[in-house]
Amino acid sequence: MPLSLTFDVSDAIGSGEHLTQAAWAFLPEIPAKAPAVLVCLAGGLYDKHYWHMEIPGYPGYSFGEHMANAGYIVIAVDHLGVGESTDPVSSGELGLELLATGDAEVVRQIRSKAAAGTLIGGLAPVSLPVVGVGHSMGACLTTMVQARYTVYDAVALLGYGVQITNVYEQDADAEDLEARVQQTMQAARQLSGVEPGDTHMIAPPRDYLKNMFYAGEVPQEVIDADTAVQSRVPVRAVAEVTTPGFVEKYTPQVTVPVFLAFGAAIDVSPNPYAEPANYTGSPDVTLHLVPKSGHCHNFASHRGALWDRIAKWAPTVV
Repeated sequence: MPLSLTFDVSDAIGSGEHLTQAAWAFLPEIPAKAPAVLVCLAGGLYDKHYWHMEIPGYPGYSFGEHMANAGYIVIAVDHLGVGESTDPVSSGELGLELLATGDAEVVRQIRSKAAAGTLIGGLAPVSLPVVGVGHSMGACLTTMVQARYTVYDAVALLGYGVQITNVYEQDADAEDLEARVQQTMQAARQLSGVEPGDTHMIAPPRDYLKNMFYAGEVPQEVIDADTAVQSRVPVRAVAEVTTPGFVEKYTPQVTVPVFLAFGAAIDVSPNPYAEPANYTGSPDVTLHLVPKSGHCHNFASHRGALWDRIAKWAPTVV
């Protein structure tokens, strides 16, 4: 079972309210020999369950356990306003910048507490490289965190494209970025049925997203288990992350090695082969396509191959 952790990010947000972020930790047999700490951020509509699913009759859906068995320390984090983390009330709009500030503070604390031996009871002091692993909105946030705070030694960005597509029937077409965000926010509200004043939304019906998420290759029982633990997400954040070009200004500022992965069947990038060109500040960019996979790679039939690829990649770049 994963170990539960809590991080106080109140001072980093600076709004005066008490804010904490929840996380799960997975430890290898010998933590001191881990190649790195993997800090995992889930996408919109997901919380830390994306990295650890226990489904009766369907083993092998835990990224956290798999990578711990490969020797890594894995920490799956809930963003502010998601999962078991605090809902900010007086800290401003729940957009990606606010979430990135909280996530960056969690990574900073993981580094400092691990070095001091206070991260997890019984875990001796360790100073290890930290690799950010993000899926979808979590990949966008991992990019923003690294661009703004430089807390990672490398990043693995899974299922997120600069010119995102396949989410809505029609992409936002306004010239101004904020106007495009407002268009996608309106589309998200219409799909999810939330009221104009609501700060959070639940996913549109899974049938709307089923093909993109699972590409027709995931067992229905696994889809049902995934749906049962879906998380609400801040409306502003989900609108920003599904606005084409929102993350574009951040990608050239990532100066560490980058691992990019996309589903080979369907994903949110209209052209995965064009994505490496967005990371002009990185000295090392790797592209991997997950065979037969849709957007949610951790449920795909070739998920283990993706996880093993990341496990072998990280030690070569940190």
